[in-house]
Amino acid sequence: MASTNRGVTQADIDYFASAGINVVHSNEQLGGTYNTDYFNKYHGASQTIVFPKSTSQVSTILSHCNDSRISVVTQGGNSGTAGGAMAQQHELLLSLRDMDRIRDLDVISGVLVAEAGCILESLDEHVRKFEYIVPVDLGAKKRCMIGGNVSTNAGGLRYLRYGSLHGNVLGLEVVLPDGQVLDSLFTLKKDASGYDVKQLFIGAEGTLGVVTAVSLALAPKPQSEQLVVLGMDDFVTIQRTFVLARQLLGEIVSAFEFWERRCNELVVQYEGYSSPLSATHEFHVLIETRGSLARHDWEKMGLFLARLRAEQLIGESRVVRDPAEMGQVWLFRSQMANAHMKSGCMHVYDFSLASKHQHELLRAVKAHLHKHRLYACEQAVVRDVTFFGHVGDDNIHLQVIADEFGGAVEEAMEPWVYQWVGAHKGSVAAEHGLGAHKGQFLRYSKSPVLVDTMKALKRLLDPNDIMNPGKHVARA
Repeated sequence: MASTNRGVTQADIDYFASAGINVVHSNEQLGGTYNTDYFNKYHGASQTIVFPKSTSQVSTILSHCNDSRISVVTQGGNSGTAGGAMAQQHELLLSLRDMDRIRDLDVISGVLVAEAGCILESLDEHVRKFEYIVPVDLGAKKRCMIGGNVSTNAGGLRYLRYGSLHGNVLGLEVVLPDGQVLDSLFTLKKDASGYDVKQLFIGAEGTLGVVTAVSLALAPKPQSEQLVVLGMDDFVTIQRTFVLARQLLGEIVSAFEFWERRCNELVVQYEGYSSPLSATHEFHVLIETRGSLARHDWEKMGLFLARLRAEQLIGESRVVRDPAEMGQVWLFRSQMANAHMKSGCMHVYDFSLASKHQHELLRAVKAHLHKHRLYACEQAVVRDVTFFGHVGDDNIHLQVIADEFGGAVEEAMEPWVYQWVGAHKGSVAAEHGLGAHKGQFLRYSKSPVLVDTMKALKRLLDPNDIMNPGKHVARA
């Protein structure tokens, strides 16, 4: 389906302004704020951005754009890593920044209704006053918006405990490409009346409509929190530790993270933070627990660590229970991506892959790049190949740090790495989305019938292809 974007004219700008919509037009590109992605890899070309303040204004914008065949790219906090919020041509940018009201909070059932432009961290701070938390937590929480989280199906740090947005979103308000408002903003936790249409828009990355409000099931605020950082020598040990954590810590495990030695060194070098452990280890593991009774949780942690020592699985351990210290450890973990970005041009790959294949992938990538004389050889252009991830949900982040984006490195890696992941029954995108680039590799992890069904849904809901054209499944 070819894009029909004709570009924004002065008449369109005047129309938006006459409808009371805040519109900004510049003869120059809108610059780093709106036309550059989080990792400075993808760059947009939009010259016009609108800032609606209400669902009705979003409806007015899309209705006009659909009639006039103007393509639209929706943008939240612009913290994505796949280029999905970049205007590749001269599409109209639609920012949800000013739609940031909390519409309702039911403190009995624990259900929040918020507009799409609400910052994730601000929502969490608000609901904590009522003994709840938002069940998604991301490193970009100071910047990302709940509408963008939903539209990319963001996973985050505590997916292991709280699950996906597919399970926590109870309802959505969505403006369809023709301007109609799809009101499925339900707050009930059980509903078996018909198709669950809202699921189509979770992870659709703005290709089917604009999410303007979200109804979200909250989680109880934990009464007891602790974490332990472990130093380990090999990946098999991490896998065994995860099995024991599920057995011995059980229901209180909320996060299980790992990173390798080189990741640790980069955070120390480029972010200036002290390592969570005193010695050097091949791998670091961070395990967080959240419960309702501190004494019970501490006892469980003690038994868990005793078992790890008995099986000689750990070289060093550090239990942290002070909130400020826990915050520092989590800050260290959250700076992995930033540190890699500062060390060079970061080709970042976000896969779902069974734990038994994750370290195998790292070895395969290093060998593949060495074979192409790009890594671990004279005149290598790849500086580092690293990985870290969320063990409990099979999400692995692979970084290839090079001297430049694209070029020989991308030619060697793609589609080879996506083929490798697909051959090992993995997914080409775990939590970062397909965005501007990865749709073309969707076939390696999804069947032809499934891909065709996705495309058919796109044609049905957006026949004029005005919503985020040329991205996501359009490239499949």
